[in-house]
Amino acid sequence: MFTAAIDIGTGFTKAVVLAVGPPPSAAMMPPSAATLVGRGRVKTGVDLDGAAGRALAHAIADAGLAATDIAYTATTGFGRYGYAARDIQITEITTAAAGAHLLFPTSTIVLDIGNQATRAIALTPEGKVKAFKTNDKCAAGSGSFIGRAAKYLQVKVEDVGMLALNATNPQPISSVCAVLAESEIINLVSAGVSVEDILRGIYDSLAERSATLLRRAGLGSELTFIGGVARQQGMIKALESRLGVAVNVPQESDLVCAIGAALLGSRRVGAAAA
Repeated sequence: MFTAAIDIGTGFTKAVVLAVGPPPSAAMMPPSAATLVGRGRVKTGVDLDGAAGRALAHAIADAGLAATDIAYTATTGFGRYGYAARDIQITEITTAAAGAHLLFPTSTIVLDIGNQATRAIALTPEGKVKAFKTNDKCAAGSGSFIGRAAKYLQVKVEDVGMLALNATNPQPISSVCAVLAESEIINLVSAGVSVEDILRGIYDSLAERSATLLRRAGLGSELTFIGGVARQQGMIKALESRLGVAVNVPQESDLVCAIGAALLGSRRVGAAAA
């Protein structure tokens, strides 16, 4: 059986197809009864239904399947109500927990830094949501601020993480408001501070705010970091330094919520058939 899910985010829309049952290939991941066989990514834009449809079509093609092979489709993310052909919509809090638990079963808490929000989600041993805290009041605490800073500093977003690793004297950004934080960056550039030190300072500031959320949710012994920002090495390093714990990072960290949604969708199909 194949189930699909679409994570409709503010920046990108991601879709996955899971094969539920014995894995068709031991080389595929995640290595469990639910196997990721297809994925698709597109920019979201203003047409949520269209973006969701395109991402799903890419994922189905990537899996080598036809649309009729998909038994069930779930949606998640801020735009989860925007895809008319969905079978179910599930909050990103629930899908993040399910996806992270599938990939890292001993994880006790999840940090999800997306384009517009940062979430800390404490897990039960079964992978259900125990508690969560969210910061979505200002872009300075989310991934979009990194993009805005990169644009001002004239570096590519994909290069930001590695550049930050070369910092020698990081300069933290203290403002919690994105507008004021950008003013701080301008002042640091005027003072001759290197791009690397500014970028590491941004990551350190994000790590500090994330640590506050994690502790409020109930920081345990094993953290799993997901979302688009988890693909940036500078942020991983800043978190490890700030928290003093090992950080699990899935290979395709931006797909975790979609994976969780597809997994939960497959369980719903199974329960209906029982």
